[in-house]
Amino acid sequence: MNVSLRIKILSCFLLLVCAITKSNAQEKRVIVGINGNWKFHRGGIEYADKPGFNDAKWDVVNLPHTWNASDPFDDDETYFRGIGWYRKTIELDTSFQHKKVYLLFEGANQVTDVYINGGFAGEHRGGYTSFSFDITQYLNWGTNPGKNVIAIQVNNAHDNYIPPLSVGYALYGGIYRDAWLIATDDVHFKEINNNAKGIFITTPGVNVQSSAILVKTSIINESHEKRTFRFLNTVKDSDGKIVTRFSKEISLDAGQGSPISVSSEIHNPHLWSPEDPYLYQVISQITEDNKVLDEVKNSLGFRWFHFDPSKGFFLNGKKYILHGTNRHQDMKGKGSALSSEDHIRDMHFIKEMGGNFVRLAHYPQASEVLKLADELGIIIWEEIPVVNYMNIEPEFLSNAENMLREMIHQNFNHPSIIMWGSMNEVLLDSKKGDRIQKQNDTAYLKGVRKYALQLDSLIRAEDPSRYTTMAMHESDDYAKYRLDDISQVAGHNIYSGWYGGKVDGFGRFLDNLHREKPQQIIFVSEYGAEGDIQLNTEKPERMDYTGQYQCFYHESYIRQINQRPYLGGTAIWNEFDFSQPNIGGPTPHRNQKGLITWDRKPKDVYYLYKANWNPEPMVYIATRNWIIRAGESTAASTIDVYSNLSEVTLYVNGESEGKQKPDDVKKSSWQVHLKNGKNTISAAGKINGKTFQDEVIIEYREYNTNLASEKRFHPISVNVGSNAQYLDPSGNIWIEDRPYNKGSFGYVSGNRENFVRTKVIKNTNDVPLYYTSRDSLKAYRLDVKDGQYTVTLCFVENKDIPAGERIFDVDINNETVIKNLDLASEYGYAHAAKRSFILQVTNGQGITVSFKPIKGNATLSGIKVEQ
Repeated sequence: MNVSLRIKILSCFLLLVCAITKSNAQEKRVIVGINGNWKFHRGGIEYADKPGFNDAKWDVVNLPHTWNASDPFDDDETYFRGIGWYRKTIELDTSFQHKKVYLLFEGANQVTDVYINGGFAGEHRGGYTSFSFDITQYLNWGTNPGKNVIAIQVNNAHDNYIPPLSVGYALYGGIYRDAWLIATDDVHFKEINNNAKGIFITTPGVNVQSSAILVKTSIINESHEKRTFRFLNTVKDSDGKIVTRFSKEISLDAGQGSPISVSSEIHNPHLWSPEDPYLYQVISQITEDNKVLDEVKNSLGFRWFHFDPSKGFFLNGKKYILHGTNRHQDMKGKGSALSSEDHIRDMHFIKEMGGNFVRLAHYPQASEVLKLADELGIIIWEEIPVVNYMNIEPEFLSNAENMLREMIHQNFNHPSIIMWGSMNEVLLDSKKGDRIQKQNDTAYLKGVRKYALQLDSLIRAEDPSRYTTMAMHESDDYAKYRLDDISQVAGHNIYSGWYGGKVDGFGRFLDNLHREKPQQIIFVSEYGAEGDIQLNTEKPERMDYTGQYQCFYHESYIRQINQRPYLGGTAIWNEFDFSQPNIGGPTPHRNQKGLITWDRKPKDVYYLYKANWNPEPMVYIATRNWIIRAGESTAASTIDVYSNLSEVTLYVNGESEGKQKPDDVKKSSWQVHLKNGKNTISAAGKINGKTFQDEVIIEYREYNTNLASEKRFHPISVNVGSNAQYLDPSGNIWIEDRPYNKGSFGYVSGNRENFVRTKVIKNTNDVPLYYTSRDSLKAYRLDVKDGQYTVTLCFVENKDIPAGERIFDVDINNETVIKNLDLASEYGYAHAAKRSFILQVTNGQGITVSFKPIKGNATLSGIKVEQ
């Protein structure tokens, strides 16, 4: 919503009091925020829509609000999806009595019923577009003044006819965006919503020399007499100077509405681009006898663009590289109920990285996001939440079509938007919502294609000035069933080197696709790998969740993208970690493919992109997520630096490690030796005589692998089965696993296993420790000196097997400490367990933990030994 047209209530605990003079009440529209001081009750309840209902014991909340900010992320496999009630009493001065009054919500998920003073004002279906209702007839008026009760029922329960049916993110419930009262004259622009406000602006034929400006709207006369008025448009440049004014007169009978359009032309328009996001302003007014009856303002950007299947994207007549990312709208502690400040921070993160493109996945996002995209210069792909599969029933299609219309109408005037998306990975699941590898239900697929064609056709009809698009996962079914040629831009979600295969499979996939379909506009709509800042390694591997593998993955993808000029654009999955309830991995309930953590802390990989995409000089030591590490005294540590300078010097504790020229992805890498304790690492380079530098402190904890020679034993914690170190919440480092060597420590035989990522490990705060294990383990040996020790063993049943299928004994130094351990029976599948034992080591025997299978194989996830 245009900031100059809205008034925010700063105090959330005062009743709204609108005092408007009689003269002002007769002109323009008034917009008032009503975010503060709502009463909230989670759950269905009778008569909550009635004005006299007693809500005194309800919670007091402020909007934006969701009731799912925390419950999707606990050990309970469900989170609340059902009904929530909101109530608020507002007081309206009688000056409102002669206006049309609307209640507008920017977003409530997902079915919303609105009651005013007990009267049913309307229902909205769908959770990601704004909606409004004319509440004029339901309002009470009085001289002292009139009190009016707003009661809102919101329901985020699964509905088989409302997209999305299946999601990889939390479906938060609540009124999670801003709410407003809007008052207009009886004569006003017909469509009331939070962005376009009934005004639709296009710039046909724009070029460097000139551009037409076409403004369309519908005006309605809800007074009791015929009226004649003027539709006036004033275009101002960024300095407020009037560029052009154009208008048309119209007469309407009482109760009559009519579409109207006017046009003008300007010369030498200042073009909009990400590097120069220049905005004009269009002030649209309805005037009568020199009095303004209604007024709305919209930003205007002049640009033109097109895609070429062999050359990529062009903006304002020139080849333009789209450096993009995806964004979800949630964050830690808030769920989806983000403030304007949250949206501002997020969009600035993207711009600062050098990003010039964002795919708003997988749903329309807050009006503030698009406003910022216009102002910052970020090009947008916006889509509706038809995700994973669809219901091929008319009611589902009708709701999806309505979402498309609302999205396009509300966001039509944003110059940042170039594509409208109709669906994402819609063949990922079967028609029952089950994840499948291949589709074989031809009747269902025929219906999917029919609906995909109808949604794509609707976009083209509503807005022929932009491109249609859809995103597809790596499946031959899209081509087999002819879905891949429906939209004008084909989005491809590619994860070679993460879910399977190798990173260089990314480029081969694209080249094969381009060769087979040379006329297809190829857009990489998703690519990414997960990085958990708690896990780090010198030897990264696929699916290890380390930041080092995440960086390796993205370095490779940047190279491959740069080598393929035919790409229409690319978008990282994802800019920010986001919620994914009931998904496992080292940090459950979260997708960690973000370049920035869920609580908005940039990972090292963020600065890889900044070095490649943002031309401002920079040096960044890419080890912020591994500043506490452990290793042998003789071991070399890798220090990577991302920089767009021509040369960088690295210093360790004041000593130079030499200069390097960053490679083709702006990376330099050194092997250095760190001392035990604190190490100061700095990197510096120059450009035009100015020095740019970075510094970080690494705490290095030496350990001795020759345990028999240690004068004083230091505790050893091993992340069994893992190539990575895990820093736990108490600051303890669980080092990477290793095979046993005489005089040292390690495992005897066994196979490494990762926990299945679709299942959440419960009953622990150390999930990364249990994500890996060693199966078929015979023993774990530590050649410690004589003395008293505590041995802690960490177990989890990592297979969904019945009780009795895995049973083993555990001996320590030939003494049985656990008899007939049956993890499935004693703890259950995916439940972490720890067992500790105290023993006396004598006669130089060291510690041998033996695992003796009775049925199936033994397993271990972690071992800790303290003296």
